[in-house]
Amino acid sequence: MAIKNTIIKRYIVKWMMFISSYFPLYIMLLILHFDKYDSICEIKRVKVIIYLIVMIICISISLVSLVFLKVSSGNKKLIINELERPDDTIISYMMTYIIPILTTDLVNRGEIIVNIILFLLIGYLYIRLNLLYLNPLWSIFGYLAYRINSDVVVITNINYNELKLKRNSNKEIYGFYIANDIFVAQRKDN
Repeated sequence: MAIKNTIIKRYIVKWMMFISSYFPLYIMLLILHFDKYDSICEIKRVKVIIYLIVMIICISISLVSLVFLKVSSGNKKLIINELERPDDTIISYMMTYIIPILTTDLVNRGEIIVNIILFLLIGYLYIRLNLLYLNPLWSIFGYLAYRINSDVVVITNINYNELKLKRNSNKEIYGFYIANDIFVAQRKDN
């Protein structure tokens, strides 16, 4: 039973991380549709309220994930043999997934349904492929993803030069795994 609870918690954390990766989208959608909130007739006001509640929930989950990232710590060790700088995957992620969803027309039911299906499909793949390190919100707050030892992605607020020094002096970094190949290392723990 304990293993099942751990798997469920890890799955919930992964979905929370996926939802937080769209934080810029939620803010942009609220701004983009701001002028439409007052002009909507009484009949559609319920839809707008549901939309706003969903946006507030998603923004709240995003902020909770950021707090989780900032306050978490771990004592697992990882030795750095190889170190690669972060690439442009965050920018590619934003352009590929966030920008197209911004063009959604809130009035067109078909577009909304298709975008919800797209969002869920991207979420499934995001979790299935362990792409948890693709998170613009975390990057904004100084947590970058580095590829270490060619098979582990480290999400950390430790800068590249400090990681390079640790690699050169054969020192390990401390943190915890949020997936089999994704390690979180906090500057405060190292």
